[in-house]
Formats: sequence, structure tokens, C-alpha cells
Amino acid sequence: MKTNTTVFDEKTQVKIDRLTAQYKDKSLSRSERQEVLRELNHVRYAADPRPSISLRKQTVYEAVIWFLDTIVFGCITFAKNEMNEGLGNVFSLVLFTAMMITVLFVVAAERKYKKEPDDELSLKSKKRASELAMLTMLIILAAVGWAVFTVMEKTFALNTDNWLGLFCTGVFLYSFLDKLFFLMIEGKDAQEEE
Repeated sequence: MKTNTTVFDEKTQVKIDRLTAQYKDKSLSRSERQEVLRELNHVRYAADPRPSISLRKQTVYEAVIWFLDTIVFGCITFAKNEMNEGLGNVFSLVLFTAMMITVLFVVAAERKYKKEPDDELSLKSKKRASELAMLTMLIILAAVGWAVFTVMEKTFALNTDNWLGLFCTGVFLYSFLDKLFFLMIEGKDAQEEE
């Protein structure tokens, strides 16, 4: 079985060990430790022999995974009663299996590449994307909840399964929106630079 461990030359390994020890040093401030971590990631990235994948392409892969997860868990959570009638359980199983196969395929394809470390601009873009994603997720969940309970007049029991389904759907939706907004912000920043 092939593992994903990378063997570095002696000089690089010494530098990685030194930076790792620095990062674990609790006497450093948080910002100093983050700077050491960024340097450590750059050293590992430069020494990794695999072909590189851009941050944008990596984000697209992750957005696909989170989108599929959101759709599957949202369908399973909100349409559970309809899915339990007739072929509902089979549909749920097929949907979940298709999602897992797709996720495994995307993860396997992504592992062939080394991931580009974040720079200052991408860190700022990720922070802005996270803020927008949280606000948008809350608006979407409120709108869906309003539509389900008032317009469609559905009942929804808050048992353990439904709480777990709602939590997973919310987390996956947030993660998808975070990646989507990051792609939009990065694209806008790239156009402004040109």
C-alpha cells in the first residue's frame, strides 16, 4: 500500500525539525508562531516532489465535495418522510453511496498534487469569504426553514436524527459557501491586479 509520506533530504529535514520545534515553543506569541508555520509550509511545499495544484483548483475540488455533502444531507434531513415511502430508503442509500464515491474520487485525485500554501492575500480573502459565508448560510437556513414550515406547511420533529441532519447540513452549507465566496473574491482580486 502506497503512503503519502514524503522523504526529504537531510538538510531540508533539519530545517523542518527546527521550524517544527519553533512552532511548538509556547513562549512565542501567536503571530510569531503563525509566521513560523507559514515558513514551515513553504519549506515542505518547495521540497515536495509531487506536481503542484493551484489554490484555486484545490478550492474548486473542495467546493464540489461540500456541495455534494450539503445536497445529500439536506435531502435526507428535509425529505425523510417522503423518502421513507416506497423506494425512499433505496433512494437515500443510492444518494449517499454516490456522494461517498464522488468524495473518494475527488480526494484521491487531489492527493496526487502538493497544495500551494496560503499567502497574505489568500488569507485575507479566506477571512472575508468566511464572514460572507456565515451571513449567507444563516439567511439561507432561515429562508428554507420559513418555506418548509409556513409555505409547505410541513411538520418537523426535532429528534436526535433531525438535529444531527440539520447540524451536518448547516456545516456543509457553510463550508461550500466559504469555498464559493473565496473563489469569487480571488477571481475579483486577480482581475483587479491585471
